[in-house]
Amino acid sequence: MKFCTEEEYEEFMQTVLEFEHMLVRSGIKLFKYYLDITRNEQKSRLEDRRQDPLKQWKISPIDAKAVNNWKNYSHARNNMFARTHNPVTPWTIVRADDKRLARLNLIKDLLTRLHFDNKDDSVLLVNPDIVFQYQEAYVENGMIAA
Repeated sequence: MKFCTEEEYEEFMQTVLEFEHMLVRSGIKLFKYYLDITRNEQKSRLEDRRQDPLKQWKISPIDAKAVNNWKNYSHARNNMFARTHNPVTPWTIVRADDKRLARLNLIKDLLTRLHFDNKDDSVLLVNPDIVFQYQEAYVENGMIAA
């Protein structure tokens, strides 16, 4: 989409991990979530935005190109995962076709990672089919939308 030059992209990809690691070393809790939806769900949501007057404000010029660039976006996403997933700042995938379940499970996952008084782990059970840590094999086996 030409948001940056190839040089700018490569500079970012080469420096982002060190930046993330500096944040973590300074005491910041950094969580990387990727909300993953299928191509059919994306099409459906875009159509809803076109039809529903309450959602039309969400439409952007990029939306018209998004579905047509699905394969390119997927390739860029997979490259991002491959280059930026690591033990210090791993990616967590959230299957987000069902917005409500995605939101509830993401919040539960986040709360399990934070320490606070009177935390009740019994109410923070995350569905592992909805929220899971990235693994390269998941791109190939369909756990991440292609």
